[in-house]
Amino acid sequence: MKQIKIILFVFYFIVIQSCINAQNTIVNTANKKQLLREWKLQSSTQVTDTDKIVSTPGFNCENWIKAQVPTTVLSALVKAGIYPDPHFDLNDLKIPDASDDLSKRLDLNKYSHLKGIPNPFKDPYWFRTTFHIPKENKGKNVWLNFDGINYRADVWLNGEQIANAQEMAGMFLRFKYNVTDFINQEGENILAVKIHQVDHIGTPNPGFQFEPFGPGRGSSEEIWKNVTLKFSGGWDCSPVVRDRNMGIYQDVYLTYSNDVVIIDPYIVTDLPLPDTTRTNITVSTELKNAGKSSVKGVLKGAIDLVKEVDFYTYKKEMPGHFKTVTFEKEVDIPTGQTITVSFSPEEFSQLTIKNPYLWWPNGYGKQYLHNLNLSFEIDGKVSDNQNTTFGIREITNTFKEIDGEFGRIFWVNGKRIFCRGGFLQPDMMLDMNEKRIYDETRFLAEANINMIANEDMPSPPDYVMDIYDKYGMLIWEVFYQCWTSYPGTKSMAYPLDTELSLKNNRDIIKRYRNHPSLVMWVGQIETMFREELYVPLRQYIKELDPTRPFLPTSSCGWDVDKLTPYIKPDLPLGMTDEGEPDYTWYPHPFYYKKILEVKQQMFRNEMGVPAISTLSSMKKYIFDLGQGKKDSIYPLDKKWAYHDAWDGDGYAYRAYDRAIRERFGQPSTVEEYIRHAQYINAGSYRAMFEAANHRMWDITSGVMLWKLNATWPQVLWQIYDWFLNPNAAYFYTKKALEPVHIQLNENDFTVSVINTNHQAHTNLTANVRVLDSDMKMKWEKEVKFDIEEDRYKELFKLPELKGLTPAYFVKLLLKDVKGNIVSDNFYWFSSVKDKVDLSEITKMPKVKLKISHNLNWEDNEGVMEVKVENPSNKLAFFNRFMITKGDKGDEVLPSFWSDNFFSLLPGEEKVITVRFSKQDLDGEEPVLVLDKDI
Repeated sequence: MKQIKIILFVFYFIVIQSCINAQNTIVNTANKKQLLREWKLQSSTQVTDTDKIVSTPGFNCENWIKAQVPTTVLSALVKAGIYPDPHFDLNDLKIPDASDDLSKRLDLNKYSHLKGIPNPFKDPYWFRTTFHIPKENKGKNVWLNFDGINYRADVWLNGEQIANAQEMAGMFLRFKYNVTDFINQEGENILAVKIHQVDHIGTPNPGFQFEPFGPGRGSSEEIWKNVTLKFSGGWDCSPVVRDRNMGIYQDVYLTYSNDVVIIDPYIVTDLPLPDTTRTNITVSTELKNAGKSSVKGVLKGAIDLVKEVDFYTYKKEMPGHFKTVTFEKEVDIPTGQTITVSFSPEEFSQLTIKNPYLWWPNGYGKQYLHNLNLSFEIDGKVSDNQNTTFGIREITNTFKEIDGEFGRIFWVNGKRIFCRGGFLQPDMMLDMNEKRIYDETRFLAEANINMIANEDMPSPPDYVMDIYDKYGMLIWEVFYQCWTSYPGTKSMAYPLDTELSLKNNRDIIKRYRNHPSLVMWVGQIETMFREELYVPLRQYIKELDPTRPFLPTSSCGWDVDKLTPYIKPDLPLGMTDEGEPDYTWYPHPFYYKKILEVKQQMFRNEMGVPAISTLSSMKKYIFDLGQGKKDSIYPLDKKWAYHDAWDGDGYAYRAYDRAIRERFGQPSTVEEYIRHAQYINAGSYRAMFEAANHRMWDITSGVMLWKLNATWPQVLWQIYDWFLNPNAAYFYTKKALEPVHIQLNENDFTVSVINTNHQAHTNLTANVRVLDSDMKMKWEKEVKFDIEEDRYKELFKLPELKGLTPAYFVKLLLKDVKGNIVSDNFYWFSSVKDKVDLSEITKMPKVKLKISHNLNWEDNEGVMEVKVENPSNKLAFFNRFMITKGDKGDEVLPSFWSDNFFSLLPGEEKVITVRFSKQDLDGEEPVLVLDKDI
């Protein structure tokens, strides 16, 4: 009997220890967050104990799945090896769907990991973790924080229910609970969270796409009834996410305070424009008394300049000196009450700051940031403190009118900003981390992009907005996703829960309003929601943050007078995505033609062109790439279609594919097809942006693409792919968006120079050469000129030339007075009458380049300078370099190249640089490689 007791004790110890292994001791020091990262996960169908028991010490979780929060359920199961990664190949078809109907149609139920449960994503999942209270926080109030769950949650702590699924709901809302009375101050605490599926799972229609150029996968309209992400039910550019992204998708953490806690500080900076030599700062915050008696204390504030900005893999020192600004106020807070305390420059003169360090958008100045530290002291002892980063800047907007068309113009610190960028999407399973967001935003910043919109993530993790602040992005905060409601249809009732939706909206405003990067509150993209949501939302913005423009929708395609008259006070929009150009390929002159028509082009906020990845990326997600039947659409097949080579009715991929084949010839290998696609990528993305450039301010004030990145590996609408690998579109976008840029307007062959700088440039020289495919000079012209700030200048037109080879080239070079290259550009054209035939390019021999390089290390980044020379008398067309992990290793991704996919004329040389993180080398040495497949 004694032996049995010992065995039972050992078993109990092992079981308990297996649950204790999910301890959480990570502390975020900025605001003293104790992050709860290590959890265990299990379907509620596999748990027979009551909810109460799950959060008690005797509960057996030995066989549960380890998970790191933040995570969705499916993401955790994939990382545990239970399901294959749906990003790749057709793995998505080996995972059951939350919709019984879709699973039945695709025969997915057989893959369920739960015995006897064909649908593993219909029922709730338990997340369970343990933690201890750090010694220094014992005796304080303990606050349990959730930054984002999907979709409902029951929360249990040490056998006591903290919240139920009726009150804890909504994907875009933070939750904070005072759990002091339920905490074990001396020992282990057990937290269990039961996450429920969205209320309306819906059946995606059809939910898949197997036919190249066929119809899109559609979506689940039912999911729009929830306050959740629409794309989880599938969309034109994202797959159906099998679990609908149920889970704890943002941080869970503990914070500590004494009786008074600081909630949602708010900083307003006011510049008396056009004067920017001083600013008035107003600070306010909520103070909550969680104690059992009234409190008298002092709220203290301190503002400092952030001198060192951390970009994760490197740091940047900001110049300047700033004397700390301090202020304080004594306040009384009644028991259980929440009050708002404000500090104004009228009351505190030190909040008027002379010669402030301003925050500017990318390309227009430095991104100076400041830190506000607020602390509340009771009898000299700190009850709580909060650090909030902000920027001193002021955003305004005006409108330009041309024949009843309006273009919205954004101004920052009194200077107008030519807005160019596009939309972003999160990973399909919301698998995000700080390094990835830093890398993505760095790509955008180095491509000279200054504006982004993220409609498919209304409440991103806080670090996402912090990163946008650091890189100078202008971000649209969008409350409602496109087409989830549309005037005159039954979807205007969506989302169904008005109260919950408004609660989410209010929290979004309070959460992000201090970010200098946030340029505009946007009600919805392309469509519109009902009046009972619209009117309160406008009031929330007026009450909580009136410092930014409010845009009701990005475009109106319905009868506003009849269906949505309540938005009329917020018109005109000054932007649209109605009409052409839209989301497919067009000949380059078409973009210029549309601009000159003016209608719907002054601030174009959505258009795009398919853009497939490089060969190395595509091999990663189409396992048998190029091994299919060599028919008229080779190498396209079912897998290409599944990864978005669809078209519908002239909507997406067909025109792009036709351009590849008609302009460069029918491919005999997949390598040829992808290589020729890069030529299309380069020219198309450059043309979209250069067309907007060519009438900057005369007609255009901004242009946004749908889209810039990828939610999964796909062949549509991206300048860099899901692997963070740029295709040719990236580098030609980067070139088109140079602050001072020389271009050839492809509608009439006018040479233009675009200066988006707020400074003039003098003594510039433009040189333009036209060359045959054999590199014979057919025409050349050079002019000297000056250009004023913030405008374009047309220099001259190319003449009509006779006797050109079928393919010919134009080289543009812009130099300063010292002979330094300011901008260069290179175009390829067809002289063939009545059609565009560039097949001659595909027959040009590869040139052996002369390459040298040197490598240096700056902290954790490698910096390689590469000198490339063309020693031949031939054109070295489209050269792509990459860094690999050792000889013949995988490409280092991401790598940040100053230029790539470039061409060199005979005798021409070019110096490019690349930066990459040491941690992305996986312990291997960096090797410079010229991509033989381009």
